[in-house]
Amino acid sequence: MDFSPGTASEVFTLRFNRKHSRPVSLSLLLVSLLIGQPVLAAPIATNTALPLSKHEFIFREQFSFLHARDDLSGSKREITRFESRSVLGYGLTPKWAIFGVLPIAQVKREFGINRTKQSGLGDTSLFTRYEIYQADKPGRTFRIAPYFGVRAPTGRDGKTGDGSTDFFSGLISTLATTQWVLDSQIRFDLNRKADSFKRGNVTRLESSFQYRLSPKQVTINVKGFIFGVLELGAFHYERNQIMGLTDPNSGGFQLFLTPGVQYATQRWIVDLGVKIPVVSRLNGNALEPDYEILTSLRINF
Repeated sequence: MDFSPGTASEVFTLRFNRKHSRPVSLSLLLVSLLIGQPVLAAPIATNTALPLSKHEFIFREQFSFLHARDDLSGSKREITRFESRSVLGYGLTPKWAIFGVLPIAQVKREFGINRTKQSGLGDTSLFTRYEIYQADKPGRTFRIAPYFGVRAPTGRDGKTGDGSTDFFSGLISTLATTQWVLDSQIRFDLNRKADSFKRGNVTRLESSFQYRLSPKQVTINVKGFIFGVLELGAFHYERNQIMGLTDPNSGGFQLFLTPGVQYATQRWIVDLGVKIPVVSRLNGNALEPDYEILTSLRINF
């Protein structure tokens, strides 16, 4: 899940003559202290360390469609999950921000002749992120920011939520240049027990590379930008536990590739990506996902 705000300001200082339309640095033009405008490249399925301005809000509405299907001993197994995630972030200081994530999900399951459909509120997340390192050079910036959060059991237990209060933490690094941005993070999810079920903990390592495709030359008259996005995510899942016993059909390792495209203006970003498993080594008879489609709109104000 992506909680990335995907925008930032207060990265570089810019001085230029508005009477001229000569090419200038993308980051310098759009992320300056003087005009307070955001970085226009953003990851799709991971996070960024670039900050929000003080007292600035960002809102992101992300939609995902996940599909998984196979046949087990001649019986069809299929899961489709449609989820909308509403993310609101607020900059407490130039380095410190807080975020809330409210998901709404619809899940369809088919196992042989058994079919179910559940919909409703998912598990809500709250987290905070603080920038601990900043290094700026002409035409580039490097940031490091840890974060910590909690996921509350607001969803329907076993249907649209896990029923447990879980915790997660991570560390993000971002290198932004005039032409491209590289975001990387390591994250650990500590899942706790609810009733007789405990979902396995998850460790993930993710990177996102965003490259400006158009326009080639940036001037003060440019209104929007097109970025190509390529993301890679490695996930290690520990086994689930049911009534204190380890579930042999759970846990494992997956590697995902997410190509995407993004269109950005000074105050909003729209993107589209497809998350594809390129390596899937799940244990036992665990159902493997086929793909996940991700699209979102972000607005900062």
